Amino acid sequence: MALMTEVLLVSGVALDLVGAGVLSHAHNAESIVELREEIGEEGSAVGEPDALSTHAQLLAEKRIGFLFLTVGLVLYLSGIVSKSSENLVLMAGVAVAVVVFAVLCSLVFTRVVGSRIRDQARQASEQRNPEALPEQ
Repeated sequence: MALMTEVLLVSGVALDLVGAGVLSHAHNAESIVELREEIGEEGSAVGEPDALSTHAQLLAEKRIGFLFLTVGLVLYLSGIVSKSSENLVLMAGVAVAVVVFAVLCSLVFTRVVGSRIRDQARQASEQRNPEALPEQ
């Protein structure tokens, strides 16, 4: 059991590092694209021929980066739960409950904030005032 716990912990941290590296690369490439667009050049980067291909590539990198982070954190959390000196069922229940609660809070938050941002964008569009658009 101890070996399995250590494997879960190490694998989780390793996947998190890979995910963070992929996301860092995607963020840096996205910044390069934005800088190129600001100076009037074609917004391409990462060896792609045009801006659309670049954005598709960066979206794919972000998705796999977040997937690695998620899987890594699940493995890490599983290792911590299995290593706990408390009852395994109790600790697993606490971990699952907290994750479910956080997901529900995220859904509610994004619904509320998303509708507020859509309303602001709609008002800015009606007024033809791009300064009224919400910041990213």
